[in-house]
Amino acid sequence: MTRPVSQKTEDALRAAMMRLLEGTSVHTDGRLTIANLAREAGVSRATANRATVVLGEFRAAEARFRSGSVAGLKARIRELEAELRAARGGELAELRVTVKTLAQHIQILALEGEEQRRLILVLEEQIARADPKVLSFRPPPKDGT
Repeated sequence: MTRPVSQKTEDALRAAMMRLLEGTSVHTDGRLTIANLAREAGVSRATANRATVVLGEFRAAEARFRSGSVAGLKARIRELEAELRAARGGELAELRVTVKTLAQHIQILALEGEEQRRLILVLEEQIARADPKVLSFRPPPKDGT
């Protein structure tokens, strides 16, 4: 029959367990294993194995930690994805408004340009009627005709 460990060993194992769960291990790489628990507490693995109460607490805490952290991370991922969708939606709405505004500006500029071309033709006709020696403002066509 295995004999239980001393109170001092249990206390050392519980302190080591807290450091491992908090991510502040001093003597190990921080993985949640019984070997690391023993090393962190400064006891042998065999001694740690005899501390069945503490090992049960460690396994339960490790399970809560792992399930809690995975569930927490998944929830955080869902939150971030929702934020990203909202941000993208807002940006897309702003871009759509900007595109509509720019399209309206382009239409206005096209109409103004057309109006200016018509005005130039009217003025050229008036100048030609007033003085036939005045040449047109238009440059000669590039195709040579």
